[in-house]
Amino acid sequence: HSAYYYTLNPLKSKGKTENQPDSLDILFLSPHNGTINYILIGSIPYMSNLIKNITEFALYLVQGYVSEGDVVVDATCGNGDDTLRLAQLSPAKLYAFDIQQEAVDATRKRLREAGFAEKLKDGAIEVICDSHEHLTDHVKTFIQAAVFNLGYLPGADKGCTTSASSTMRAVRSCLSRLEPDGLVCITMYSGHPAGRQEKEHLLAFAENLDKRQWHCAYINLINQPAAPPEILLITRKKRPE
Repeated sequence: HSAYYYTLNPLKSKGKTENQPDSLDILFLSPHNGTINYILIGSIPYMSNLIKNITEFALYLVQGYVSEGDVVVDATCGNGDDTLRLAQLSPAKLYAFDIQQEAVDATRKRLREAGFAEKLKDGAIEVICDSHEHLTDHVKTFIQAAVFNLGYLPGADKGCTTSASSTMRAVRSCLSRLEPDGLVCITMYSGHPAGRQEKEHLLAFAENLDKRQWHCAYINLINQPAAPPEILLITRKKRPE
């Protein structure tokens, strides 16, 4: 008899223990002449209790929208955590932006150490020292996904943060380049004044997007104190006629 089976992929993702798989592969098994043939149907990302870690949850959502060969953007590369996770999805092109040279250097180092030196060399991955508000100066094609992790560079000057004005320009640029069924994922931090302003602008903007072209979702941890991170998701339903 033919049957579907699930198998565990090896550990790859950040923060997992030895017993936690990266994903579940779905195999279709069929006996034929005394042997078992199989076809890989697809895979499902392994999801532990990711709601406890909102940044991991955001990346979990993004990877469901990205396939091998897509074009993706990390609009705030920071120390390279999100950039590396996007690189591991095998995009045809990955753009990563940060206005601080320190962040750009850290991201390039992180990618090289993870085995992506050739991708950096051949331009399949570009780490760009520029504000994400200038995204369209560098990204000329449509994109499948863009990730924003707002705030300040961990371990650096907390006075150097993303701002509402530049973030809004960058988000609009990403939406103008977004493929149908693509995703812009924004992790917001309202525990500091600039972050609160960003959140207010972003939510007001999303609430007024044309419902015929866009779906928007807002995820927050409603019982957690001290302004925990929140996620804004925007996906394009169709291009304007």
